[in-house]
Amino acid sequence: MAVTRREEALPDRLAPRPGILVAAISLAYLAVCAPVALYLLPVGFELRGGSLLALQLLVVLAGGAAVAYASTSILRAARRRSQLLAIAGAMGWTFRPDVSDWIWGGSIDEQVERSARSSRDHLDARASPIPFDSAERILTIGDREGSTIHTIRAVRIPLPSEAPRITLRSRRGRGALSLLPRRPRGRTELRLEGDFSDVFEVSVPPGYETDALYVLTPDLMAVLLDTSPDVDLEIVDSTLHVYFPAVDLTDLAELDRFLTVIGVLHERFGRRTFLYRDEGAVPLDPISPRRSGDTLSAAARTLETRIRLWPIIVAVLTPLIPMLIALIWLQLAA
Repeated sequence: MAVTRREEALPDRLAPRPGILVAAISLAYLAVCAPVALYLLPVGFELRGGSLLALQLLVVLAGGAAVAYASTSILRAARRRSQLLAIAGAMGWTFRPDVSDWIWGGSIDEQVERSARSSRDHLDARASPIPFDSAERILTIGDREGSTIHTIRAVRIPLPSEAPRITLRSRRGRGALSLLPRRPRGRTELRLEGDFSDVFEVSVPPGYETDALYVLTPDLMAVLLDTSPDVDLEIVDSTLHVYFPAVDLTDLAELDRFLTVIGVLHERFGRRTFLYRDEGAVPLDPISPRRSGDTLSAAARTLETRIRLWPIIVAVLTPLIPMLIALIWLQLAA
């Protein structure tokens, strides 16, 4: 799919925005810095002489450093987005700066509230010989003081047939499936031959272990170990969801690895799911309209999960840490 004229004009429409943001930050800095340095310090705190000059200089330098950091981050993000648009144009893809309103599917959408997730820098290659689309997803896991923000690169690869819900979580713990508040229950874990289960935690619906072995053949497991031991994967109906750690696709070496992994996964998973049929599915009426998941039984689409207790404990204890420090300090002072 080629980049449309509307999207080709995107840099021109977005070009003023970084400058406007930098100007706004600078004005905000002046609005805060000037009253503090010229009124609050000399009048409110009644500072004079060298101490006043030193604190005024500190306020100016600290504010200037904050503005410089924010401005650099904004300009770097704008330059990166322009580079991604150029890459999309060269590859014949479509680039969209923000797709946060899209329903992406998979475990992230199931477990993270819509207000706590966003999707940007979308690359749409679904019309290419190796069809996929990908977006950078920003997730907020947890609540209030105990929340953490994570960035991943999510990919969707269409499969020729629907297959049972199978998840492969990298035990390196940097992927999206390791961040989510819920994980598959222990009884859904499938231990596989060789070193594969030492690298990936494989979970399948109960009763579909043989079906999973039909998909996860030894040659496919060897390819996963060689090409993508640090990514998480899950099959949801007829889509293979792949979760990379945050990756800079403007780096040509990273982009090449990214596309290589996608190509391998598309070819291998496509080959293994092409002839798959769920024998437990309800037969379909030939004239009835098809919906996602119609060729699978309800059991094949469901993976039992459990709540991870450690993030909850951290979220509960984090607000108590300052109180604990204060109590220890009072005991020591006494």
